[in-house]
Formats: sequence, C-alpha cells, structure tokens
Amino acid sequence: MSDSFDFDGLDLTHRVILLGVVELDDEDHTPVHAGEVRAHCSDVLASIEGDVVGTLTEAEVARALNELDAAGFLEGSRDDTSPSGKGRPGFRLGVAGEDVFDAFAGDDRLGSLVSRASASD
Repeated sequence: MSDSFDFDGLDLTHRVILLGVVELDDEDHTPVHAGEVRAHCSDVLASIEGDVVGTLTEAEVARALNELDAAGFLEGSRDDTSPSGKGRPGFRLGVAGEDVFDAFAGDDRLGSLVSRASASD
C-alpha cells in the first residue's frame, strides 16, 4: 500500500462513497458490501441539506468500491460463503479516516458530509 494517495483525483461519487466507508468503519461495520454502502450513503444524503450527488445505484457503488480498492484507498476481500461460490467482495479502509477528513475538508460540496462523518469519529 502506498503512503501517498491522490485524494484530489477522486470525483464526487468516489468521495461520497469513501466518506460512507469511513463512517461505517467508525461504527465497526466493516468489511462492507456494495449494498450496505449504497444504503448508508443514500440515508446520509437524504439526511443532509443540499443536492450533493444524485441517487447512487448499487452498480455505481460496486464500481467505485472496486476502483477505490485498486487505488489503495480501500482493501477488498472476498467472502466465499455464497451458494454460487463466487462470494461478494467486502471492503475496509486502506487509509486513515482522519486523512480522508483532512483531504475533503476544503471541498464545499462535501462540507455537511465531512462534518457529519468526523463528528461520529
């Protein structure tokens, strides 16, 4: 895992999803699957004022989680307990939550989300 991450290179959807994983990690709900992250982010987005990002589909969340994993922001693992034997990937943080808060603190679009997530820390 690299010590340097390109937080600035993340689009808004990836930032919202990464913040969601930070919050779920703080609540000891990791590793998480795409459906859990989608439900959490949808609840969070509904509870804040403003239109940060549109509705997230499970496919968008799954794709973003895999991309965040490939970039080192998350660490993915496969749960091989599904009936088909394929398993669903679970994800946990690959970076410190504080680093995420620091990196996104200046993003006006995420002010409410960063405040909410860092308050739960």
